[in-house]
Amino acid sequence: MSALGAWMLLASGVQGGNAPAPGHETVIIVAVIAALVAASVAIAVYLRRRYRRPAHVADQWQALTVMGELCPHGWQAQITLYGWGAPVPDDAPPSRVPLVELEWMQFEDESGQIAVARRVWAPTIPEALQIMVEDRKTDITLEEIEQAADGQDDLWWND
Repeated sequence: MSALGAWMLLASGVQGGNAPAPGHETVIIVAVIAALVAASVAIAVYLRRRYRRPAHVADQWQALTVMGELCPHGWQAQITLYGWGAPVPDDAPPSRVPLVELEWMQFEDESGQIAVARRVWAPTIPEALQIMVEDRKTDITLEEIEQAADGQDDLWWND
């Protein structure tokens, strides 16, 4: 006896007989299974799109575009490349490869004063540009959190 035959024999004994299900019940069951599969696929597609990480900055043109959007009042960056054996500043991280230093500044509205000045280190220029963009996105997220906290008067630590 095959495995399928043994399973059918067990299933029929549990169900109280081996009479096949009526045709309309089978159609309903298949329709419910198809609807569940379609819903699962839709949920998976939605979650994949929702949690997709933004694309990395690959070159200076993308960095110019993204930072232009993130810093509406202007920004400036300076890249310094250190060769093998070159003296690096004391605050540089230890590295086995030559480092790239990227110093960037964000300007305030019309006054032209510096609002934010940062220095990042990376092994390559594209990585330094990506870190700069991620730094600015983090600043924006923190600013949004601070604004939301300022708008709430009933915070638990104010009691």
